[in-house]
Amino acid sequence: MLTKGLTYKELFTSFKKGLRNGNWRKLRFLDKTLYRAAIGYAKRGRSIVNGMLVEKLLGLIERLKETKGMRIFKRGFEKAVELLEKGEENGMFVWAPRLRYWLKEPDYIFWLGTNLFLNPYASKSLYGKIFRIRKGLSRE
Repeated sequence: MLTKGLTYKELFTSFKKGLRNGNWRKLRFLDKTLYRAAIGYAKRGRSIVNGMLVEKLLGLIERLKETKGMRIFKRGFEKAVELLEKGEENGMFVWAPRLRYWLKEPDYIFWLGTNLFLNPYASKSLYGKIFRIRKGLSRE
């Protein structure tokens, strides 16, 4: 349980960071409104101590401070966990034993995350559909 609330300084520094890195524009309208209201409340010298509100604001602060590297690493980590689970089931580590160690190295996890962005053969569109490119430029 949080004993200390969120202050104006904490909220405003996260707001500025989110503006600089472009994450502010990615937030939904109601999230932005809640954040602005919290800044306005905290600006009068008060701190926000309501547990549910602090939890919601901490989630927004996390999203505002997120960087491209963090998003890449998160995607790579998800892919590494998926490969570890599938590798155990399918016996992939029998013929590729070093892969188990690679999937635990931070550099390889980061590479997996960047590869998900750069691989044109299995990239997801905005709508979640998977496009596979054939020999020509046509898509399925």
